[in-house]
Amino acid sequence: MAQIQGGRQVTASGVRLWAVSISDVRSLFHPTAETAASLRADVPFHVLSPYRPSHFLPFLKRDPGAPVLAADSPMPADVDSLLHGHFVPPERLAPSWEIVTHWLDRLAMGTLRLDVDHATREVLDFDLARAGVSSHLALRTLWARDAALPLRPVPGSEVGYQRYAVAVEMGEAWRSSVDALEGSVELVRQVGDWLALLSGWAEDAEGAGRPAPDVFAVASA
Repeated sequence: MAQIQGGRQVTASGVRLWAVSISDVRSLFHPTAETAASLRADVPFHVLSPYRPSHFLPFLKRDPGAPVLAADSPMPADVDSLLHGHFVPPERLAPSWEIVTHWLDRLAMGTLRLDVDHATREVLDFDLARAGVSSHLALRTLWARDAALPLRPVPGSEVGYQRYAVAVEMGEAWRSSVDALEGSVELVRQVGDWLALLSGWAEDAEGAGRPAPDVFAVASA
């Protein structure tokens, strides 16, 4: 169990990127029995009170020493819904995505978090266009493809992915545009340099018998 102390709020913001094959992302929702057991053992519950063994447990129906979870915590029922690809009601979307993003952090070959709001993303894409970067390689390209997951996005967020080859092309275009940029230079360098790592990760993945990493993304206001 990946325990988080009670009272800590873990929410998605800005743009989060993971270098991971989309097939591996989709497999989180219908895993093998062995993988499911591993995922169940690695859930970011917000624990108010940890487990305390009880000598009376053999005589009771409910374990009095069971951990106490915070009201905003992911719940075991959320884990069940995800692993079986079941419908997740609106009120459980945020904690369910917290579970999924935690799993992705462990699964991905690399991650990147950008603390940028929607307005900043629009300025970034405008700066790239003025520097001659094609619109089909704008930041939003990284979540342009439908991930086709059974879990819906949290309201106000977008979820998607981009194929490895396009992400590599995007990184090359962004790095080549730096000298022509009139703004957003540091952000372009940050994303471009991260995308440049994909080819090395792809070689590592091939050596391990895994597919090349795509880019999976969650963007929120």
